[in-house]
Amino acid sequence: MNPADTARSFFDRLAAHDLEGALALCAPDAPLRVVPLARVGRMALEGRDLLTALLRAFPDLELRVRRLFVTTDTTAVAEVTMEGTQADMFLGIVNQEKHLDLDQAWLLHVTDGRIDQVSAYWCQNQLYRRLAVRRLDRITVTA
Repeated sequence: MNPADTARSFFDRLAAHDLEGALALCAPDAPLRVVPLARVGRMALEGRDLLTALLRAFPDLELRVRRLFVTTDTTAVAEVTMEGTQADMFLGIVNQEKHLDLDQAWLLHVTDGRIDQVSAYWCQNQLYRRLAVRRLDRITVTA
């Protein structure tokens, strides 16, 4: 499978809520970097935890790959839109049954048909606004 097909399959499986199928495309020790959360780890552990929480919090989750291309070093760059209605706590955000549409960028490095490195990017303030979280940088503390 070429890198573009591997990346599309990863997102197709996530969109179908097939977490195990998506993770099966990743090398067991694939590093993960989720930039907006300042989180690093491994897809097999931290990636599984994050994606499990995502699928639980958004049972109607839809993922749409808007654009995907592969760089010369076999990194698949995907522009993805995630949509769904919150039904459970997510990243410490209390469920208010808000609809979320969040544009994201994912970089999936692929070697021999396996994803061996993952980086994810999105605007955390956009996520907060969509889920009706008050901006933390605008809160005034009074004594």
